[in-house]
Amino acid sequence: MSNSEVVKADLELEILDDDVVDNTSIVSHADNYSIDLDYDDDSFDDEEESNRDLESQDSIKEHGHGTGKQNWKEIFMLSFSSLGAIYGDIGTSPLYVLNSIKYSSYPPNKDDIYGGISVIFYIFTIIVIFKYVAIVLVLGPNNGEGGQVAIYAKIARYLNIGPKGVRIPGAAEISDMELLTRQDTTSSFMSANSQVTRIEKLRKSPTMTKFIQTFILCACFIGCSLVFSDGLLTPTTSVLSAIGGIQVAVPSFDHVLAVSEVILVALFIIQQFGSNKISFLFAPIVFIWLIGLLVCGIYNIVKHDPGVFKALSPYYAIKLLKNSGVNVFGGAMLSITGTEAMFADIGHFGKLPIQITLGFFVYPSLIICYLGQGAYLVGHPEAYVNPFFLSIPGGTSGGPYWLMFVLSTLATIIASQALILSVFSIVSQLINLDCFPQLKIVHVSKAYEGKVYIPSINWLLMIGVCLTTAGFKNSNNVTAAYGLGISLDFIVTSSLMVLCMFYVFKFNIIWPIIYVLIFVPLEMCLVIANMSKVVHGAWFPLMMTGLSFLFLSIWRWGRSRKVNHEFSSRISIGDLFPRFRKTPELINLNLGPTSVAANSNSTNDAAHITKDVIHEVHQDTKDTINTRFGKTTLKRHEGIAIMYNDSSMQNMNSPNTLPLIYAKLIKNFSSIPSTFIFCSTRVLSIPYVPQEDRVLIASMKIPGHYRCILRFGFMEEITIDYSLNKKIISSIPGSNRLARKFSSIEFESNNVTVDNIPILHIFENNMIRSHDYSSEEYKTKNPFKIIHRLGRKILINYLFSPLSSMTQERGRLVKLKDEEEESDKKIFIGGISRI
Repeated sequence: MSNSEVVKADLELEILDDDVVDNTSIVSHADNYSIDLDYDDDSFDDEEESNRDLESQDSIKEHGHGTGKQNWKEIFMLSFSSLGAIYGDIGTSPLYVLNSIKYSSYPPNKDDIYGGISVIFYIFTIIVIFKYVAIVLVLGPNNGEGGQVAIYAKIARYLNIGPKGVRIPGAAEISDMELLTRQDTTSSFMSANSQVTRIEKLRKSPTMTKFIQTFILCACFIGCSLVFSDGLLTPTTSVLSAIGGIQVAVPSFDHVLAVSEVILVALFIIQQFGSNKISFLFAPIVFIWLIGLLVCGIYNIVKHDPGVFKALSPYYAIKLLKNSGVNVFGGAMLSITGTEAMFADIGHFGKLPIQITLGFFVYPSLIICYLGQGAYLVGHPEAYVNPFFLSIPGGTSGGPYWLMFVLSTLATIIASQALILSVFSIVSQLINLDCFPQLKIVHVSKAYEGKVYIPSINWLLMIGVCLTTAGFKNSNNVTAAYGLGISLDFIVTSSLMVLCMFYVFKFNIIWPIIYVLIFVPLEMCLVIANMSKVVHGAWFPLMMTGLSFLFLSIWRWGRSRKVNHEFSSRISIGDLFPRFRKTPELINLNLGPTSVAANSNSTNDAAHITKDVIHEVHQDTKDTINTRFGKTTLKRHEGIAIMYNDSSMQNMNSPNTLPLIYAKLIKNFSSIPSTFIFCSTRVLSIPYVPQEDRVLIASMKIPGHYRCILRFGFMEEITIDYSLNKKIISSIPGSNRLARKFSSIEFESNNVTVDNIPILHIFENNMIRSHDYSSEEYKTKNPFKIIHRLGRKILINYLFSPLSSMTQERGRLVKLKDEEEESDKKIFIGGISRI
């Protein structure tokens, strides 16, 4: 093929993740693209290249995040399996709630007992059913995920105030092929806030938007940190409470702590099998446990006090609060622990299965159980010290007692599962938002992208829980510390939900106000009631929340500066290759005196200057580059170089700029391989990507340069192995000519293959360091500035930089045959990134 010919490659591709989705099944679309590629190769095999066109695939259904349309059989199975992963915490609350309530007298009288039951009923109904089931689970999820991170992402996506350079899940996006083939942009991608919001004048106030940007990020980090601290306390209190039940029947048993530690370690070990399998294993146990609670409750009501249903009247709740004060809420709120984890775990099962299971089975079973315990206490007020085990039919020596003991032990072990899964879900979302180090995420289900397992977090959480358990030693100590973090979490969720209603859903202002008036005063009472626990152990969740919030804030602060540095350090194509400048340089000519003769001479001089300028422009060929040594000719050597970029967004959305690492290569060496590929990886919201759709390549303005996106499904390991490398090279026009050339030169063989082509894998390996303030211009005697700079240096150089280096791929995704080939074909180029 001659140089002037244009090869048109009709690429029929699956655009797998371009749709803005709702709760319907997502079907990929096969769109035809025609890409004009100008090649400079002297020879090209048309027939072989035509075979490289990608064939269209059948539409691929996306089930990620559980947002796909579900039939009733699937909903039923998810509802049942959710029992084993979500309701263990809230379902084991009857073990310790009634003996944690502050009564006006001890043993409690009938009105106090009724009052305790009444407070539990209304807290559970208002917070869990009305707030979470009816409102938060409906309005809060983002792209099928839950928790405060989801609400934050929803608001940030709508107002376009999310982290710079990050595509928030659920947002509409430009297709991969459009990114690859675009050759110009009308606006710079360097501005994250370039779009104008679509909300009313009050809502789009710049000052208000700036405040909301900071507020929702801080609220998100505080909420996540509270869940992390809850993730340490919930397994501790649940397992210690269950194993402590042995001492009720066998007072001489003194190995509660040792047995609890063994059980907790075993619980974290089995996490690697995935929530899918664990939930199906645990679901029957929790189901039987809840049935047991229901049976015990009905038995105690019928036998001891059928009139206990009077406790559902708010009269008794108000009377107890009047006699004992707001501290009653401190114990009663333990009945709703695990509610926030339920919301965070929505990505594992979906919204509808959780609502059905909670509203029609878990809620009535628990309320009946609490009523049954109250009925027993009316006739046996001295049993307030441990009403659950003492109220079991048959007494502490009967068969039902040991059956419920075994079930309670298993159920409390399972109770920890809800918090563990919520931590996995939250960390996964934070990683996607670039608010957490890039840890390895293992997807454990093909059907639901939200079902994840994060090994490093699992083991860190196991260590933290074991140390917490050893520190508190028994369930009474943990209960004293339990509750404050959860009540604060409710406030955080409410604040984010109000903003979500006002900005995202554009509700009339009256509805957010009603929401605040109904829920926030009650949640504030819960916080106030639990503040008295600070001296008794609640300082622990506050301390852990503070440390976690500090870590998330430092990481996001460092990443924002790193991203800003990456954006600002990108080089314009025109700065390296002058012929790609959009506007010519203006030359001001001083034509001298205005006399006729002078004008005549000046005109002649101008003509000569113009000819010189034109001659210089003609000399500025496509191979002329600007280097640190001045203008020179770019030398090209036969071969292929692949430069790997971390973010396809940053590099593909601005086709007129190049990464700094490429500019360093050009400016310092003025020599590159004849074919240069900028390669990025992308994870889509489908489990697997067909091999024929794996590689997308398009040409750039610069001859011999290409942009490439490698697409993977969320169930696939991101690895660039030999076969994928071969596919990338084979997709480049002229690869056959290079293969024939190096086959004859180096191997003297008729075996023409891309394996013979010299290839170089280039990776960026910058050292992140804080700005150096030692120069004369930065010298200061201000002690506050000195302390600020010292702290900044410590955080960046000794915390953010090492952690960032440890969690980056740094070339590990490219797998070569052996160590010799790896050292020969991989090169790391970098420098100092001052942030």
